[in-house]
Amino acid sequence: MNADTIASNALTVLSPVLLAGLSWLSVKAAQLISAKVANERLRGILLRIDDAVVAIVREISQVWVSGRKAASPCGTLTPEQRAQAKQAALDSVMSQLGTKGLAEVEKVLGLAAEAVEAFLATRIEAAVHRLQTTAPPAQDAGTAGDAVPFAA
Repeated sequence: MNADTIASNALTVLSPVLLAGLSWLSVKAAQLISAKVANERLRGILLRIDDAVVAIVREISQVWVSGRKAASPCGTLTPEQRAQAKQAALDSVMSQLGTKGLAEVEKVLGLAAEAVEAFLATRIEAAVHRLQTTAPPAQDAGTAGDAVPFAA
């Protein structure tokens, strides 16, 4: 037996193993790509939802809530007004996402229509909380305004 015969026999024996290994690698690569695409799709949907929710919560806070608070003798909303504001935000978010967007959310997150509504309501509550905690503090009425450094 010479080297050519040995190499030919080795290739004949090892070729099914090499093909199986390459097949396994291609399947794993396809799974990895599929998972990456699914994750990016989910990320995109969640970012779109968050953008819509934050913008709508700010709009309702500025347009609807601030007017009701100003008209209220105690400067706060009643529980009914809070529920109305939340429902207005939910309706607006669902309208902005549209039927295709809502169907996409249902499909990607694996939720029923009622669960999507509850999911959006939770995102709205979180956005309201963020808005309230990041609001600038009210200016102290006893001061003259922002501090000005002394001139040298």
